[in-house]
Amino acid sequence: MKGELHTLISLLLAFQPDPNWWPGSSSFEIAVSAVLTQNTSWNNVSKAMERLAKSGINNWEQILKAKDLETIINPAGFYRRKATTLRELAMLMQKDPIPSREELLNVKGIGPETADSILLYALGKPEMVVDSYTYRVLRNCGLVNGPFNYEQIKQLLITTLGQDSTNVDILKRLHAAFVEVAKNYCKKKPHCVECPLNKKEGLPKESPPFNC
Repeated sequence: MKGELHTLISLLLAFQPDPNWWPGSSSFEIAVSAVLTQNTSWNNVSKAMERLAKSGINNWEQILKAKDLETIINPAGFYRRKATTLRELAMLMQKDPIPSREELLNVKGIGPETADSILLYALGKPEMVVDSYTYRVLRNCGLVNGPFNYEQIKQLLITTLGQDSTNVDILKRLHAAFVEVAKNYCKKKPHCVECPLNKKEGLPKESPPFNC
């Protein structure tokens, strides 16, 4: 399986050459959007981020000062819970601009996916982000089975990446590729013929067989 997973990762990285996939012009914007994107579409997140910008909220101090934060981020849904999370995150980030994973996980409303997204995309730390899209692609390709387990899948990918698991750009590209392939090809009704994972151009001839 390790050979097949290595081939899959090579295909995914070839599909996604740009590490700057997550929108945002600052670490603040990326971290906030990582919280807001929980259980909603990116379209709703974009609306909430636009409202934050129009309200002049562009740093953690202003998050804490905003009395109408819930109203501003309303388009992202679950706005009361997310406002609470953002305020707790703001207090942490003011105390420690580069918090540890454990510190982020101690913030109410931040789980492994959100914590790793903040560390990787906002703070440039080498963390592998795993989500339901990652699981869907791996499952449909026959590389995992059983229920979704975040830490197990994360460790599987890190082990397969080896030394590349410390390369921030590669980690960004790999997560982005999983998301884009799942959203555009690996759907409930898969579009396997068009899927880039069924193409092996540019890979070494000795790459193990891979059939999605």
